[in-house]
Amino acid sequence: MGYTITGIIFGCSFFLLLINVYHYKEVNDIYVKSETDLDKNKEIMSKLNNIKENISVFDISNYNGTNDKQSLFSIQNKLNLCINAINNDTLSKILNKKKISIKDVYQMQQFYQNNISNECLIKQIYELTLPNSEYKALVPLNSISPFIEDNIEQLKDSTDYTKKVIKSNSNYYFSSDISKTSLYNRLDDSYYEILNNYDKSLDFLEDLSIWYKEVVGGK
Repeated sequence: MGYTITGIIFGCSFFLLLINVYHYKEVNDIYVKSETDLDKNKEIMSKLNNIKENISVFDISNYNGTNDKQSLFSIQNKLNLCINAINNDTLSKILNKKKISIKDVYQMQQFYQNNISNECLIKQIYELTLPNSEYKALVPLNSISPFIEDNIEQLKDSTDYTKKVIKSNSNYYFSSDISKTSLYNRLDDSYYEILNNYDKSLDFLEDLSIWYKEVVGGK
């Protein structure tokens, strides 16, 4: 009887060890970036620089336009805070990394959610659309408020699916073919899906900065 129990315990232990080894191999799957990926990284940094340049045309001490100076200054600050939240060492590490793992994809999603969605889109930009916002006094803002709100709604939840896929495929079991195709065999797809959201978010902020430059009369 004792030998039987020992055998069962040994068998279960070996099975759990095998599962852990198998899982370790899966979660350490690697996607190697292509030259196209590196070009996309340059595009992202270029958009950040364009946003900076577009909003830098406003100088509160020299502004003689008809719009409220303080409101324009506040919007400039909000966009600057967005740039600072996005353009940091974490983003550089993500973009400059040559090989991407599941852990990296998860970190990309977390950076998107924390820095791009929460710190920028929700904490800074969403306020521009609120009915009682001081910015409603800016007539040009009224016309694009629906555009701002719609884009933020679409972008803030845009990586949730990928996050759920990563979490659901991080359990200790032998993955089925269906679950493997959802992430492990599509690591590059998951990477591109989140990178695409980085890109779309910056497109939105760049459009907003172009609108801002036109409002303050920048050439």
